[in-house]
Amino acid sequence: MQFRKRIRSQMYYGVAMLLFIVLALSAAGIHGALKFRKLTKDIRSRAYELPLVAELNQEVSDLRVIFSHIHQPCDFRTSVNQKIQDEFYWGGEFNIALNAVSRALDDYEHQLEMATKESLSDLSDNSNERESVCRMRDLLGWLNNQTRGSWVVDRGLHEEIDERLIQIQDLASELPAHMKQRMESFAESSRSEYHTWITLSAVMSAFAVVLLLLLMRRFHQRVFHPLETLVQGSRRVASGDYDYRIDVGTDDEVAELAQALNAMTANFQDINQDLNKQVQQRTAEVIRSEKMASVGFLAAGVAHEINNPLASIAWSAESLEMRIHDILDPDTRLEADARETEIADLKKYLKRIQDEAFRCKGITSSLLDFSRLGEARKAPTDLLLLVEGVIEIIKPLSRYREKEITLTCPRPLLAMVNEQEIKQVVLNLVTNALDSVELGGQVNVALDTLGKMARLTVTDTGCGMTPEVLDNIFEPFFTRKREGQGTGLGLSITYRIIEEHGGSIKPFSAGVGQGSRFTVTLPLVHHEQEILKAA
Repeated sequence: MQFRKRIRSQMYYGVAMLLFIVLALSAAGIHGALKFRKLTKDIRSRAYELPLVAELNQEVSDLRVIFSHIHQPCDFRTSVNQKIQDEFYWGGEFNIALNAVSRALDDYEHQLEMATKESLSDLSDNSNERESVCRMRDLLGWLNNQTRGSWVVDRGLHEEIDERLIQIQDLASELPAHMKQRMESFAESSRSEYHTWITLSAVMSAFAVVLLLLLMRRFHQRVFHPLETLVQGSRRVASGDYDYRIDVGTDDEVAELAQALNAMTANFQDINQDLNKQVQQRTAEVIRSEKMASVGFLAAGVAHEINNPLASIAWSAESLEMRIHDILDPDTRLEADARETEIADLKKYLKRIQDEAFRCKGITSSLLDFSRLGEARKAPTDLLLLVEGVIEIIKPLSRYREKEITLTCPRPLLAMVNEQEIKQVVLNLVTNALDSVELGGQVNVALDTLGKMARLTVTDTGCGMTPEVLDNIFEPFFTRKREGQGTGLGLSITYRIIEEHGGSIKPFSAGVGQGSRFTVTLPLVHHEQEILKAA
């Protein structure tokens, strides 16, 4: 559970960091959008004020124009009654225009209040406009009070009204200037705020990028790199490097999995070593069994071969027994020449017994030397003497007497081999070649060098091999001999022995009836010493 919490905390940490980055960037974006929305509303509100200001100025101008008709001097051609009628007419128009100015001012003041409620930005600070509106409201109130009754005929009041109208027009004409000043101030503050938020957004973006890079680096170190190390280590173990142990450098689930893989690798390595030991033991037992079978095969031939010298020894001993009494008995009267002849025959029979006895000893010594079982140690061995010894054992066998065996070797060749095992190899290859040829057939054994390797070639003029036989020839228990004449393990064991010596064996046959050739390569002594030095 502790490991799971640790890996889960890494995931939670990553999700929290990503959420923080998203929220920070989202906050900056939302704030910018809100500011833009507020600015748009303020500009739209100001846009609504412009026609109202224009309308207010127009109404004030119309009011002054109407008042000018009332305030103009009398024309001598106009009668008094007409003049009075005109003044009262224009007085009525003045009141109407004055109401229009009041309505225009009300609309403008209402728009100012709406702008104040909808926005809190600097652009909505319309205190100057509201002050001007209050002053205009006071002046309009005064005009409403003064323009009641027969104010038209009061010439002294006209100057005061004209002065108030001028003040109202000045205040109305100042409204666009206030708006312009406010827009310029807002533009300056917006520019400063824009730069501030651009800088803040850039800093937040850079901070988000740095956090993202740190998060990626953390995940790479804590998750991706350990997983990659685990995969590479698994591939290395799978390729056969069972001594390698995976170390991810963390203490989470990946490390637990690596420990499990290491334990599995160690367990597999122990099992593999045990199996290799068993295979080596079984292989050695099979090699010994095959060797004993070969010894039995040779013993059967050697037994027949020994019969001839033993018969000669027995016949010579019998002849000696018949003559030795006449020669050694002093009462036997033999002439000197006859005695010398008998003594010469005696020596001849003794010499024959001695020669045949040594011949039997040589045959049995060769057989015993071949059948000797020792430790599988490699030593510098003269392959020429080794092959000659095997051929000397095989040649006298009666089943091979009418088949020719030749050996070709320009010089002695020292190879780092186990002598007994290589003798088994040569015996298997030569006897297989002899078994494949008919009476009068020929088997040639050649020794030479190929680079830093010794090469043994066994060629026969026998029955040859099919492609199917070539493909399966080194398989255990695969044989083409008649039933009871082969186990099918000879070439399989031969292949195993040569592989363990660091060599190779390659069969070749052009087809059925065209003979066969086996080529064996083994390390020379100097090449083997170079390998040991390099190791």
